Amino acid sequence: MTTTVLGTALVARAADLTYITSFGGTYGSGNGQFKTPFGLAVDSSGNVYVADDDSNQIDRFNPSNFSGTFTSFGTGGNGNGQFAGPQGVAVDSSGNIYVADTGNYRIVRFNPSNFSGTFTSFGGTFGGGNGKFASPRNVAVDSSGLVYVTDLPNGRIVRFDPSNFSGTFTSFGTSGVGNGRFANPYGVAIDSSGNVYVSDASNQIVRFDPSNFSGTFTSFGTGGNGNGQFTFPSGLAVDSSGNVYVADTYNGSRIVQFDPSDFSGTFTSFGTQGNGSGQFYVPFGVAVDSSSNVYVADTGNYRIIQIKSGTTSTVQVPEPSDVLGILALGVIGLVTKFQRLLYP
Repeated sequence: MTTTVLGTALVARAADLTYITSFGGTYGSGNGQFKTPFGLAVDSSGNVYVADDDSNQIDRFNPSNFSGTFTSFGTGGNGNGQFAGPQGVAVDSSGNIYVADTGNYRIVRFNPSNFSGTFTSFGGTFGGGNGKFASPRNVAVDSSGLVYVTDLPNGRIVRFDPSNFSGTFTSFGTSGVGNGRFANPYGVAIDSSGNVYVSDASNQIVRFDPSNFSGTFTSFGTGGNGNGQFTFPSGLAVDSSGNVYVADTYNGSRIVQFDPSDFSGTFTSFGTQGNGSGQFYVPFGVAVDSSSNVYVADTGNYRIIQIKSGTTSTVQVPEPSDVLGILALGVIGLVTKFQRLLYP
């Protein structure tokens, strides 16, 4: 296995993105409210789906009409149409929704046009064997309809064909640090070439070709708060141009963008710690729509942020002293709440 580690001497640049709109911002499970928004996905019509962990539901809204199109799917539990702490969500090319139903150790699929009639679950038994999950955190679907899941405690990425779950279950990686291993796999995304990206919360982004896992393992970044470094990277997305977006959760509450073909030259970060415009408080989820608008699950602020494509924004990279203060003041307030979610 060949591993390429792309390093840390990076140059930040401006990007054609600016902070535009926030959705929600009030703690709750009512219309237009969120409790702990984690995973995000956007369908082909621009509808945004949110995995709201503490509300045990999936929320959908249209950014052009937030107050009028807010819809919730599910209640707490382990039956049909129920979730237990869902953390990840994805949409396939047919509009089916896949949910990482973390507390129920399963992946759930439903069609939002007929929630009660199309509910299907994959897994549901705790473990590390075939067809089992220990704590599925995020989910992605490739262009062929194959589903990829980050199974954090098992240190692996699981792939299955939803049309033949028992027969196509494949596992990539083992728990640990090193080639072909994952310490804390959290986010997962797939680019247009079929490459799989994983945010390993041990502070790097990993890319591999699922058709040749042993030969294409590449990692981006190291632990830290400088350019090309991450501190608990969680949510992950790839746009149509191949740019990668990372929710660098505990590193000054920022979103990081980079071009994997030129990691050293295109590193950009957005945001500082806070609850104002252009600020985040422990962001976990990130998604990109077909127009390259970026959506962020600003978890600690109970809101979804839209970073609009098309206008220039100033790059903001926290100084190391700022990051220390952010970690001391900003993260401590949420770490107890999130500890059970991140390290079961």
